[in-house]
Amino acid sequence: MKRTGTLLLVLLIAVAFGTQVWAGGQSASGSASAPAAKPLTKVNVGVHRNGAGASAVAVALEKGFFKDYGIDAQVTIVESGPVEMAAMRADTPTLDIGYIGPGVAWNPIDPTGNSLSFVFFDDLGNSERLLAKKGIFTRNSSGQFDYPALYNGLKGKTVYLEIGTTPGGWFKNLVDAINQGYAAGDQLWLQCEDSSYLAGYTAPNSNPANKVLVVNYANANLPAGMASAGSVTVDIAVGFEPAPSTILKNVSNAEMVADINNLPKDKVFPATFLANTKWLTSNPDLAKNCIYAIYKAAQWRAANLDESMRAAERLCAMPEGTFVANAYFFPGTAEYKAWFADTNSAGYGYLRSLYNSSVPNIPKGATPKAFEQAVDFTYMLQAIKEISN
Repeated sequence: MKRTGTLLLVLLIAVAFGTQVWAGGQSASGSASAPAAKPLTKVNVGVHRNGAGASAVAVALEKGFFKDYGIDAQVTIVESGPVEMAAMRADTPTLDIGYIGPGVAWNPIDPTGNSLSFVFFDDLGNSERLLAKKGIFTRNSSGQFDYPALYNGLKGKTVYLEIGTTPGGWFKNLVDAINQGYAAGDQLWLQCEDSSYLAGYTAPNSNPANKVLVVNYANANLPAGMASAGSVTVDIAVGFEPAPSTILKNVSNAEMVADINNLPKDKVFPATFLANTKWLTSNPDLAKNCIYAIYKAAQWRAANLDESMRAAERLCAMPEGTFVANAYFFPGTAEYKAWFADTNSAGYGYLRSLYNSSVPNIPKGATPKAFEQAVDFTYMLQAIKEISN
């Protein structure tokens, strides 16, 4: 990897769950808003192997924002949200802070076990997409897959997705949106062999013709599953990046059927950074500096989308062109200021929708933490106020 500033040592070590860890970043000297150079303090940061999940941290490393704020970022690349949450909530956590999609974002509102907090609003993801073999869904006269087309295409079909990740909740929201306008007896309903996926869900009817069978299937295996011509093939899937882009690039008879644009606004959820609450409260200066560095990276990313995707690919050791910027909406300075002007602004609205949708996932018998208890945007709000481009 090329460095234009002071050469830093890049460490690659094995972590408990077999992922890659990187450290360091080049110096972005002369940053007016960054504190003076000082000894670096280690922070264990988790990222996902996709454009949204890795880009802010990758930019903070390559542009030296972590170093400017005294952070020695030890970055762990995780393959799924549940693994990351386990690492962050362990009695001896191996992650202090990390990016997470909406799928397992119920963890900060779970009052049981070791606590987490929402600490940074990262993006509105279009990472999740409904894909299918061509011919299953029929476009309307305008060439679009509208709700009736989605209804008819899904009715009686099997859909493959990784239920414990964001596609699980995303697909429930999509089906709920599709069902609006149909009588209860005509609505689609979900069945899954894994009962955990149906926690809090009530089927509107039991008509076998309306059933949509959800099969738990690893996201990483979706491209091969859709490319297969064997006896077991994946014809309809919901995946998160980079699986959808890989499928569309390599499976000639696959097409995108639905994405974020098919969801109502109150069902569009953000991806965030979470932090171990004990780490957050025990290390206020360190946590503040870490979040300031991430905010600086988010500002740079919004103005340099393609370059940010390349940085994320380098961090994740993925081929150039794997991550596509249009799979996400990354807020920049203007959006952060407007979305978090007060608690009634859009950013809080997106997060409240995520909070409300996550409540059914809390362990049975537990009382969810209040929204205000689960969210600690103290340092993000300070960064928005203090740091300009």
